[in-house]
Amino acid sequence: MEIKKMILPLFSLLGGAFIANADVTVVFPAGASGEYEVVSQLISEAVKPRGERKAEVTQPIIVKDGKAVFSTPAEGASQSIIYTSEREGIALFTMPGDDLTVDISSVEPLEYTVKGTPLMETIASLDAKGDAIKKEYFSISRSDNPDRDKLEELSNRYDVIFADYVKGNPSDPAAVYALLQLDGQPYLDMFSMLSKSAETTPLYPLAVNKKERVEKSIEAENRMKALQSGDVDAPVFTLKNLEGKNVSLSDFRGKWVILDFWGAWCPWCIKGFPALKEAYGKYAGQLEIIGIDCRDSDEAWRKAVERYELPWVQVYNGGAEAEKLYEEYAVQGFPTKVIVSPEGKIANITVGEDPSFFNVLAKLMSK
Repeated sequence: MEIKKMILPLFSLLGGAFIANADVTVVFPAGASGEYEVVSQLISEAVKPRGERKAEVTQPIIVKDGKAVFSTPAEGASQSIIYTSEREGIALFTMPGDDLTVDISSVEPLEYTVKGTPLMETIASLDAKGDAIKKEYFSISRSDNPDRDKLEELSNRYDVIFADYVKGNPSDPAAVYALLQLDGQPYLDMFSMLSKSAETTPLYPLAVNKKERVEKSIEAENRMKALQSGDVDAPVFTLKNLEGKNVSLSDFRGKWVILDFWGAWCPWCIKGFPALKEAYGKYAGQLEIIGIDCRDSDEAWRKAVERYELPWVQVYNGGAEAEKLYEEYAVQGFPTKVIVSPEGKIANITVGEDPSFFNVLAKLMSK
């Protein structure tokens, strides 16, 4: 399970004739200088489907005398991210009229506190408890041979922080934020623990929306398990290759086939190419690989195939039918690799860049 800092929106219905901006003062460590970036978005936009949202607003903030000040949108509740580096940032959730102070004690590693509203003070406190675990998790996960047991232990420890807050504070608005840091079955279990009063808190609609997504995700996981029974025919498809010719899965009946769902935007997909090339050479004549590009432009796909010198069959999964193929193969993340037997049956589905995939492949092909 991958831990990630979720930039979760704060939704609120606001009334009254006068609405002011929320003002944020950022205090930097002694000697800090330069320009940073803040990205803000109205929560009323953030909760819309991705294709229907208005663009986020990006603004620079300049450190002067150890401080920087900015305002969030006045039209309603908003979320803002102060980017302190390319990879790290501070998430803030504000309503018009709020006055927050973010005190950054260290930029690298990032350490900070937030004062001004009970919600943000609690969120910052919860995040501080989880940040050390996240940093260790990501450090291990980026290694060449990550310790899966250790990653699972860290993931569980991270979940406990937020699950315990929900259990101990079921009516607190911040309990809904804590809930939103969870996923999978733990999310559903904790959702049922929220008190009735939590249903009136600003974040509750987000919790309901995520509950629906989690339920669909669990359904997909169950489908993925069922697909790997060894008795399920791999769903057929026909897609265009680099030359614009049709390629069908049935063209490769009689060989083992790896379907590699990948994208040029996906660093973990790219990280797995060397091992995939090694397997392609090792099982030459017995194995074919079909790279199925996902969510790239046609141009980006072609450039990536050339840049990474991918020698196997490449097809482009675009257009209105793209999502259908993900659903049929229970694709929940990228990369996803599917092993199809010479008889056309699904033998294995592996989500993520997992070295154990090649052990599974070797075992299957040795039968």
